[in-house]
Amino acid sequence: MSEGRFTEEDLLPSADDRRAARAAIVDRAAACLAVLAAGAWVGGMMALGAIAAPMVFSIVPAPLSGEAMGASFRRFDMVAMGCAVALCGAEVVRTFLARRRRRAPIERIRGALAIALAGAAAFTGLSLTPRIVELQQAGARRGEGAEGALLERIHQQAEMVAKAEVAMGVVVLALHVFTLRARRPEDEDDDVAALAPLPPGGG
Repeated sequence: MSEGRFTEEDLLPSADDRRAARAAIVDRAAACLAVLAAGAWVGGMMALGAIAAPMVFSIVPAPLSGEAMGASFRRFDMVAMGCAVALCGAEVVRTFLARRRRRAPIERIRGALAIALAGAAAFTGLSLTPRIVELQQAGARRGEGAEGALLERIHQQAEMVAKAEVAMGVVVLALHVFTLRARRPEDEDDDVAALAPLPPGGG
């Protein structure tokens, strides 16, 4: 800027402003990915566990009902673990973008819940569902004999984990929305200063 005069270059955004704008876009994209992943996860879990499973078990006779739902849950476990990867990836991106400022406690809670969700998805998909399917294929029926009692306990455990996943998923989804930073404090300071620029020469 020449002394006492403004030029067109003075109105262009600085390098820091351009970096901040790009970071804001990436942050929003990561938040959108997290919301989509959590929404698909929670919605699929509720549709499969709260709607499809009771209807199948009430209409289809055993052991076909157990085999059908076992196959459905095995396929959904793959979806859930994929959503967990996307959710954790989005969390890593948002955490990296916030590295230059102090993260709020709510953001730390969001990260911890994402890790807990990923662990729950892995536990269900790699341990609980395969054990349920294995027992069903061996002829076990819930509540009948020792194997049936074991199947019942694993089913109850899987239901508890699923309910926890739904609850945590809803909270994580909400936290990703509420932790979006619409504006930076330094931007607000710049806007206040821009409302009344000083005339050339000070004063």
